[in-house]
Amino acid sequence: MTASLICDNPKYISVLLTTFRLAHLFLQQTFSDLGRILMLILFFVGGVITGFTQVLKPDSLVVPATDSQFAVKEPAFVRNERLAQKILLHHPYFNFRDRAVPPPYTKKINPPGREPYFYIMAGLLLCFAVLRSAFAKYCTDLFNLFFRRSLRQKQIKQQVVQNALPSLLFNIFFILTAGYYCCLLIEKNFSNLSYPLWQLLLYCMAGLGIVYLGKYLVLKLLGMVFKMQKLTNNYIFLIFLIHKIVSVLLLPLLLIISVTSGPLLTVAWTLSWILLFAFISYRYIAAIGLVRKENNISFSHFLLYAIAFELLPTVMLYKGVLLLIGN
Repeated sequence: MTASLICDNPKYISVLLTTFRLAHLFLQQTFSDLGRILMLILFFVGGVITGFTQVLKPDSLVVPATDSQFAVKEPAFVRNERLAQKILLHHPYFNFRDRAVPPPYTKKINPPGREPYFYIMAGLLLCFAVLRSAFAKYCTDLFNLFFRRSLRQKQIKQQVVQNALPSLLFNIFFILTAGYYCCLLIEKNFSNLSYPLWQLLLYCMAGLGIVYLGKYLVLKLLGMVFKMQKLTNNYIFLIFLIHKIVSVLLLPLLLIISVTSGPLLTVAWTLSWILLFAFISYRYIAAIGLVRKENNISFSHFLLYAIAFELLPTVMLYKGVLLLIGN
């Protein structure tokens, strides 16, 4: 404890140094050699004590370090990010302060694609390919007879009439093609339909099948009753010949209508209407020439027949479709 008090108080150190000096003078006079040795020892001990006190005492020239001198500066991107946040918080048009509100839940609805139409067209093309491969000669004779590309018209006609199976199959193919065309036409004009495509297609095919089967039976009955079987048979042959040709020529237009949109779709619809109008006009013109050739019926009678059995069933079928769609 005494040593610590001496080290902490400089006054004691100065007193000790003065005492050592006086003792040195005394010993120098008394013991010259021995005094010098002792004086060296005393100076060494005094220097050690003085240095120890300087280490323990804080230096007044040293400035204690503060936290601001060792503070780490923020990087530039951190300052830029804080500035961007402040700007966005005061944006005049968008609210970046509050938490985002999630949108209301809505059920995801996948819009219907064109896949069903593509598959229907693929089925129709497959049917035609099978008929064309199985009855190649009948198909060739059919087009030769219609476009009059051969001089043996009577012989080709007899061959076509005798082939009952391909004639029936091509008539069924006409029902399928025309039914699909009517289905597309109804969907185009009535966009708010509640019927699925397959159901509407079945209704159109069934309606056309019933109409043409009824027409065939009525013409056969009229031929038997009025003994005009030759005329009615020729007229039936002309009607179904035109139907078969139309079913084949409509296929490329139906393909365009089924899988395209825009101006190309409008062009396809326009060409289909022109094609149908041309074939219907040709059918009536050919029928008038057939009637005049047979001389069994007058033109006025044929006109009454056309109105009663051609136009009236078509109008009734159209009216029935409107009522069915309206309900």
